[in-house]
Amino acid sequence: MADLEALTEDFWRFSLETYAKPGVQALSLALQDDHGCDVNLMLFCLWLADSQGIALESSGVGELALAAGELNNELVSPVRSARRWLKSYGETAREGLSIKPEYDALKSVELKCERLVQRALVVRYRDGVLHSSMASPVSAARASFTAYAEAHKANPDAVKRLGELADRALERDPF
Repeated sequence: MADLEALTEDFWRFSLETYAKPGVQALSLALQDDHGCDVNLMLFCLWLADSQGIALESSGVGELALAAGELNNELVSPVRSARRWLKSYGETAREGLSIKPEYDALKSVELKCERLVQRALVVRYRDGVLHSSMASPVSAARASFTAYAEAHKANPDAVKRLGELADRALERDPF
């Protein structure tokens, strides 16, 4: 298996490209905000499906969620909350009070924290989690998201949105 830094960098690049696809960011954030889903774990499922045709099993998703959980709870979420609070504060602040430098700094820190979560996911996966190989990336992503929904005890709306995310994120340009 490739070295940790190469895998982590490949996952990060995939995440940026995938997140920029039409509808992926909005779906990912809706799943995060409305259903408590982990965007990095969803992107990890997509990356494994796309790059290796791998579908995670429910226990594998659970192990990865545990690997990322403490970092998400203690690091990413507080920084994200501070960034979101500052953004809303800036929208109501007195004229002349610029929060842009601080907002940009928090956004940069949040992205660095997200990369740390991604590294933790790669490390835990590399240590071994249950998975299986699938014929197509979309079917692998859908299988991983089914396992994710089971592990997360997701409601039907989240399950539907996860399937839509798999389709949008991994659709191929016909040209």
